[in-house]
Amino acid sequence: MGTELTVERYRGLAPSSCLVLAGKGRKFAMNTKRRINEAGEQVDYSACDSLQSHVTKLYRDAGIRGGSSHSGRRSFASNLVEQGHDIETVQQLLGHAELEHVRPYLAVSDKKLRQMFCEVL
Repeated sequence: MGTELTVERYRGLAPSSCLVLAGKGRKFAMNTKRRINEAGEQVDYSACDSLQSHVTKLYRDAGIRGGSSHSGRRSFASNLVEQGHDIETVQQLLGHAELEHVRPYLAVSDKKLRQMFCEVL
C-alpha cells in the first residue's frame, strides 16, 4: 500500500518497509525540499532524488522515451481508474492524504473518451 514518504518512515532495506529502496545494499539518499502549497505556505518535504534518477535510467535503458517515476505513477493511477477502481482506493495506493492531490495523476485517453461517448449514444 502507498505510504507518505517521511524520514521517520524511511527504513532502508527493512523487509517491512513500504518503500522500494536501496542500490547495491545502500539506502538511497533523502533530501529535504521546500515548496509553496495552495495556501501560499512554505512546506518542507522529503524527496529521494537518487531513486527518481534510478527509475528514469531504467526507463531510458528499456528504450521508453519520457519515462519517469511520475509518469509511472500516472499510468498506475489511470489504469486503476480505467479498470473500475474507485478514486479513494487510488488515493490510498498513491499514499496521498488529500483526495484532491490524486487528480493530477489521472488521465483519460482519447480512445477511452471515444468509447464512453459511443456507449452513451
